[in-house]
Parts: sequence; structure tokens; C-alpha cells
Amino acid sequence: MLVAEDIAAMAQAGRLISREFDDKSLQATSYDLRIGERAIVGGDSNETDLRKQRLVIEPGSYAGVISLEKVKLPNNVFAQIGSKRKFSYDGLILLSGSVIDPGYEGYLLFGLYNASTKKVVLPMRTKICNVVFHRLAKEAKPVNPDPYLLNGEFPPEFLKQMANAEVLPWARINEEVRRIQELAKDVLDLKAQYNDVLRPIKDLTDNIGRVNNEVLVLTKQVEAVSGQVGKLEQFGQTNAQIVNEIAVSVKALTTTVTDHARELRDVGAKVGKYGVLWTIFWALVLIGVSVGLTLLVRRAFPDGPQPKVPPPVTAPQQKQP
Repeated sequence: MLVAEDIAAMAQAGRLISREFDDKSLQATSYDLRIGERAIVGGDSNETDLRKQRLVIEPGSYAGVISLEKVKLPNNVFAQIGSKRKFSYDGLILLSGSVIDPGYEGYLLFGLYNASTKKVVLPMRTKICNVVFHRLAKEAKPVNPDPYLLNGEFPPEFLKQMANAEVLPWARINEEVRRIQELAKDVLDLKAQYNDVLRPIKDLTDNIGRVNNEVLVLTKQVEAVSGQVGKLEQFGQTNAQIVNEIAVSVKALTTTVTDHARELRDVGAKVGKYGVLWTIFWALVLIGVSVGLTLLVRRAFPDGPQPKVPPPVTAPQQKQP
């Protein structure tokens, strides 16, 4: 790092600060650069001649200035740019790079932004920043100088950008700040409303969970009942089939008995004198019916108790007349 004596000696030799060097700007290890003759305010394409009038920067506005000193660095020296503390007190923000490359030659271009609530007035020769010089161990490749800054003029591209820069007056800044604050309040209110809506939704979700659990339990119960109903239907179908078979057999037997009874009545009418034989015959018929029904029941329910068949009735012996 070069100290004040080194900086002064090199400046007198036409290096580091080749024009407008001032001992009053020299610090122990740095040099204070100052505002030169040219300036421009954002939103306006007209330059300001600071030899005739001061630079006025409104709140929320941009400005561009060219340094009073012309810099000429050797190929083995680079410089670092630092802002002045006084600028921060005034609410000014320095918009610039932080390094001046080795071998650079020309004036320096700076941007300024007024972030305060009051206008800032800057005359020519106001200290804008300081530079610290560092010597390199060997020479670096030099950079090509800007032809406009080499002569202390604004580059056309910079003038175009400054002319199209949007200037934000302080009144509008206050308005935007209030709008942001209102939006923040609305967001907080929406958050509170969201929490109010979220709470019943959470309760409803819990209730739905409980209902789902109850539905699962009921589903299992219905499945169990359905299985039992299926068994009952199967059992009922089996019993219905047996009952139908019994009914068909009984019907057929009844028809047969009726037919035989009709025939026997006819025979009895013809042989009425044999009344005792008629009685014995009907007894045998009733016994046959009883035995037939018993066999049908045993077929339908083979595991049930076995009915007792009464012994046959023996007809009494009659003497021949």
C-alpha cells in the first residue's frame, strides 16, 4: 500500500494523479477525489456546468458526476475506491465500482443517489470518495482507456441511461411506503382470517376421521351379518327343498289314498254284507299311510329320532256261516 509520500512523489512525476493533484486531498494512505466540472441529473438529458451552478439532487433522484482529478496508473499499481463518511450522513449513496485497474488512464465516472428526505446541493470540488493505491509484484496487462472519459466527457451510453432514468420524488416515496404498509396490514388481516377459517376446517377434518373409523367398524359388522345371512339363505334353501319334496310326496300319497278310498267305497257298497272286512281293510290303509309319512320324515331328517311303528292290527277270525 502506498503512503502519502509515495503518492505525492508519483503524482509530481505525472503518475497516479496526473491532473488537479492537491496536497489538501492527500491522506496518510489514500487520496480524496473531488467532483469536477460536469454533472447530469437523472430524467434530464442536459448536462450541468458546475463552474456556473451547483448540483442539486432531489430526494429519490439520481445524478452522475465526473471526477476533477485525472488518474493515470502504472501497470504495476491498482487502486481501491471507498466512500466518504460525510456522504452517508447526508443520505447520499455512491454508485461506483470498487477497483481501478492497473494501467487505467482517464477521469472517473460516479453515480449518486439521494436516499434522504431533503434535497442535496453539491458544488464543484466537493470530496466524493477516497482511493487507496496498491503496488503489484509485477506488471499487469494494461486496459484500454475509454475515449470519452480520457477527455473528461460523459459516455453517450451513460447519458442515454440517465435521460431515461425514472426519478422518484420523495412525496411519491412516502406514498409507496404507505401503500406497502397498508399491504402489510392487509396481509396480516388475511392471515388472521385464514387462521379463523382453518380452525373449523381442522375440526371438520377430525370429525371426518372419526366418521371414517365408525364407517369401517360398521362395514366389518355388515360383512359379518352378510356372511350369517348367506349361511341362513343356504340353510333355508336346503330346508325349503326338503319341505317341497315332503309336500310333493304327501300330495301324491293323499291323491293315491283318495283314489283308493273312492274305489273301496265303491267296493264296500257292493259287498256291504262284509262290514267287518271293510273295517279291517281301512285299518290297514291307515297303518300304511302312517308308515309312509314316517319314512318321509326320516328321509328329510335322517338324524332325528326314529318314530315307533305300531304293530299291525290282526283282524279277528270269523266263523263261516
